[in-house]
Amino acid sequence: MTAKPGPPPEEPSGHVPTRATTDPDRSRTEQRPDVHIEDVLESAAALLPSGRAEIARALVAKGDHAAALSALAQAADQHPTPPRFWEFLTDAAEQLPGEPDAEWYRWRTTEALRGQLRIELTLATDGFIAPIPPGRGLHPLWDLGEQAVSSYLAVRVAALWLEGDEPLHSGGRAFGRLLPLDAAHWHNLMPGDVITMRDGERVVGSATVLDVTWPDPPAERAPALLPAGFGDLPLPPPTPRVRPRTDTEHTTWPNPDCPVQVSALIPNLRHRYVRVMRANGSVGQPYPCATHAEFVRHVTHERPDVDTQDPAEIHWNDHPGIWPGQGSQPAETDR
Repeated sequence: MTAKPGPPPEEPSGHVPTRATTDPDRSRTEQRPDVHIEDVLESAAALLPSGRAEIARALVAKGDHAAALSALAQAADQHPTPPRFWEFLTDAAEQLPGEPDAEWYRWRTTEALRGQLRIELTLATDGFIAPIPPGRGLHPLWDLGEQAVSSYLAVRVAALWLEGDEPLHSGGRAFGRLLPLDAAHWHNLMPGDVITMRDGERVVGSATVLDVTWPDPPAERAPALLPAGFGDLPLPPPTPRVRPRTDTEHTTWPNPDCPVQVSALIPNLRHRYVRVMRANGSVGQPYPCATHAEFVRHVTHERPDVDTQDPAEIHWNDHPGIWPGQGSQPAETDR
């Protein structure tokens, strides 16, 4: 008669050691058994604005951890959150048996670090195109075309996350997200732009950009101060560092005579994105504006010499003067 295996022996401290595993994808929380899922969820809730996590905290108190996890994710969709928030959600999802969203929260962690690019993808009507499964699975090539930073680097690689629960078949349409391998080459994209999905030389689909958000560049560190009494002569004034414009950079600016570009007006999108070409030829990141006042404030900050009421200096992709936060009538300006 074979004896049944007993529980693992207890250590002197009373802690029961976990069984060894060779799984390389073992979760961080399994390696830290002292971290309880309620503590992880509370840590995530603390990173949300005040009053936005009360529903999730009530669900945690009831013991419904899966519902609390979903409530936190929904609250984060309304407010920007740091990467650490999505790391907490990933840890919590890995502790819940059968929770399918752990990979999704890993994706959102990377988005918070590298930027978010949401698209509407349409596959070509070609019977030889294999269906695209939902979730993350492909790393296709994308032809950025006129939106590329340089015409020599127009075709780039980006991971695709297909939203929804159904695969996308030939001729179909679905929403998705992209994680560029080298995001710096994608910074000229704005809502309304169209990029091409390729398989080698073959075009297999097209994507319309719906929303794009890039992380802010790191702030420059202030130079260290010289020790007191160092030198008898005053230091010369600092020389402003102006980055020269290269021959291949920003060659696709719609109208070189207009230093300001406003993206297309897309239904149900709360902003129009504004790009400003600075005096030194560099171009700032797309800035979301919902009202005419926000538009004037941003343009005046970037280019004080630009007259926001002069149509010769503003390039509108369509619907000039109309902002999502002010209805369908052009904004009134004060002269």
